[in-house]
Amino acid sequence: MQLVGVDHLEGGLAGRLPTLILTIGWRPSLKSLEHVRSPLLACRDDDRGSQRLPPGIRAAVLDRLPAADLERASLLGKGIATRAYQVDDPSGAWVVRVASEYPKPWTWRGGRAYEVPLLRALANRGLPVPRDQFAVCDHGGLPVAIVERKVGGGPLTSRPRGGRRDCLARQLAEFLTELHTFPVPEARSLGLTSAPVAVDARQHLDLAHSILTDKVRWWLDQEISWLERQDLPLAVVHRDFRAEHLYVDANGDLVDVIDFGDTTIDDPALDFAKIAGDFGDPFLDLLLAYYRGPADQALLARAQLYRRLDTLWEVAEDAWGDRSSALRRLRSLAAAATRPGTRSESVSARRAMATRS
Repeated sequence: MQLVGVDHLEGGLAGRLPTLILTIGWRPSLKSLEHVRSPLLACRDDDRGSQRLPPGIRAAVLDRLPAADLERASLLGKGIATRAYQVDDPSGAWVVRVASEYPKPWTWRGGRAYEVPLLRALANRGLPVPRDQFAVCDHGGLPVAIVERKVGGGPLTSRPRGGRRDCLARQLAEFLTELHTFPVPEARSLGLTSAPVAVDARQHLDLAHSILTDKVRWWLDQEISWLERQDLPLAVVHRDFRAEHLYVDANGDLVDVIDFGDTTIDDPALDFAKIAGDFGDPFLDLLLAYYRGPADQALLARAQLYRRLDTLWEVAEDAWGDRSSALRRLRSLAAAATRPGTRSESVSARRAMATRS
């Protein structure tokens, strides 16, 4: 749970207005934010007329794309940490993502130096990810901008049904299988790091401590303590595997997965938590039937836990301006988990499931 990344434009589930997504950690529901995740804002017409690529970025883009039409470059969207522009070139449309504090680079989790080599490695393995990326770096070698071809298709905007549902579950399972089996030593050599959820959760619990009830604090402490005791598997995880980052064609087939700004070496259950949150548990069950990695009750228990902890992020960061609603959800979750006879949400039940597996 945290945040990092930006990408293209549009979309969300159930008819959400086009929005550019910026990420940087782990965020709840169907939106994203950065560092503490904050929504990317779609640009108004007056923004498009006034916002231009910074001069230093223009020169770097022309060095690699000399025929690019920078005079007609348009601002697609902006977030706390990133601005994204579309640049047209005879070879097609490109997206230029620029650090909001340019000329300062992105620094969250050590910067974004891993992203270009990682996506190249994933593309070489045949995964549907953005192609032909290159970075514009500062003097210290950290990216201040990342340029890539604009992906095809469009973001998934509704839950698939019928045969498309089964097909998409199989395609997503194949993608996650390949991603989660990417060699961890190679990922580390590319600059990818770990960001354990338990550590972030403790920090957010401390941040929100004064506005939580005793019962909610106690329940969250139990949740996090249980997670801290687990010997978690490590894999390359997308960490923001949501509907808005899954691009499909007119037939509903997966053509691209975007926004790798959150990617870390951590628990694969993080990716399944996002799937369950956006598509529901029945779709996750279908996906796991095709998934070729380890998938047991312990993984499902952790995925459900990560979904619940999402709400803590919303409360601690207040990034979406709806802290009161998030507080109500936390109180409801705590009440359900501590109710006598409750097993499905309790720490003891998860421990029992993990033991049986």
